[in-house]
Amino acid sequence: MSIIKSKYLTKEDFIEIYKNNGNAIADENSKKSASDFIEKNDIPSTKNEKWRKTDLTSLLNHRFEYGENTQIDELVLTIFNLTGKEVNILVFVNGFFQEKFSRFKDNKENFVLTNLKNSKNENKIYFERFFNKTEPEKNNLFSALNTLYASDGAFVLLKKNSKIENPIHIYHFVDGNNKKISTLMRNLIIAEENSKAHILFSFHPLSRDYMFTNVVNEIFCHSDSYVDFNIFQGEGDDTYQLNLTKVKQEKNSSFYCNTFTLCGQIVRNDLNIDIEGENCFTELNGLYMPDREQHFDNTIFVNHKTGHSSSRQFYRGILDNNATAVFFGQSKINKDAVKTDVQQKNNNILLSHHSKVHSKPQLIIHNDDVKASHGSTVGQLDQEAMYYMRTRGIGEKQAKILMISAFAEEIIDKVQIEKLKYYYKFLVEKRLLGDKVSMQCTKLGECRNC
Repeated sequence: MSIIKSKYLTKEDFIEIYKNNGNAIADENSKKSASDFIEKNDIPSTKNEKWRKTDLTSLLNHRFEYGENTQIDELVLTIFNLTGKEVNILVFVNGFFQEKFSRFKDNKENFVLTNLKNSKNENKIYFERFFNKTEPEKNNLFSALNTLYASDGAFVLLKKNSKIENPIHIYHFVDGNNKKISTLMRNLIIAEENSKAHILFSFHPLSRDYMFTNVVNEIFCHSDSYVDFNIFQGEGDDTYQLNLTKVKQEKNSSFYCNTFTLCGQIVRNDLNIDIEGENCFTELNGLYMPDREQHFDNTIFVNHKTGHSSSRQFYRGILDNNATAVFFGQSKINKDAVKTDVQQKNNNILLSHHSKVHSKPQLIIHNDDVKASHGSTVGQLDQEAMYYMRTRGIGEKQAKILMISAFAEEIIDKVQIEKLKYYYKFLVEKRLLGDKVSMQCTKLGECRNC
């Protein structure tokens, strides 16, 4: 790597970090499109309207290098087991595929679960038809860098008329090994006609180093398909993550996304949905719990291109200390999207007078034949409810925990993977009680967040 001369990392520095990652999986057209975008654009800053409340300066303070292909022990999978034994598994460490840990509980004739690098040849027809067709490289500099340099990630193909009974769990581990590292992950999910699956992407730390994960997901929901997509972000206090998910839905498809963000210095989730067919259903749920000086950003765009479809955005935040958060949820209802039903709700509880949230649900409506509503709340705990519980013998601390738990569980209860739902409830309870979580969401002994 060339010597970094500036105080903060620059676009050129990230190119140096990523370019020796290995053979990029993108085709030449995708690489050219990404290169063109990189040439014309810079690192997102607060001067950009969509990034106005998310300052990446602390990320740019660190001198990252690309992570190594680190081997792990099978015990790690036991520690980070969020979904039980009946599960289909893929494992990546620092962006490198660990094939020896792949497991399949469902009939392999119904789906393909492997890494993207192998699929470029083994599933060539699908790769050429779907890879980079959502044009993620045009979202921001980091998604363009991902497109140009990512060398691997997960490939999931749900075959026509297949129902995958057990969850698909894709692990992403990061291990700095006493170095500051950055990793790239590129994932492709294709749900063919009348297919169904529950998918979990989880992110975990194996060391206490400053780490930056750059993720791009592309998801294609064909007609009558059903995809339940879950993201668990638990990489630790000293990590950064930018996660872009782009989805295309065809007629009669259903797409659910549940995002649980528990820790990280800066975490940004960009979620873009194109509803291209009628009678689609889309539900996007999120729970975020930053504390200390953490910053979590959920930026969502749902584009109703055709009518007779419904979308829901339900996000809740619990903020403490000097934490900040952003919710920017935008739904666009185009001229031809008649009979569209849209709901947006963002609710936040501030446990400290120093925590802040920037909430902006937004509707863009281009026809009159729609049903649409949005709302946002930001405030402290309800003092009347607190008083009610105190008069019935419940202590102040316990009353607060009960109220916050109930607030969080309205989102957690939307999770469809049962064991994952109970795991989330466990983590929230531990966080609120101030108890240490030993060997649960971290290999590092005790999680400093809880």
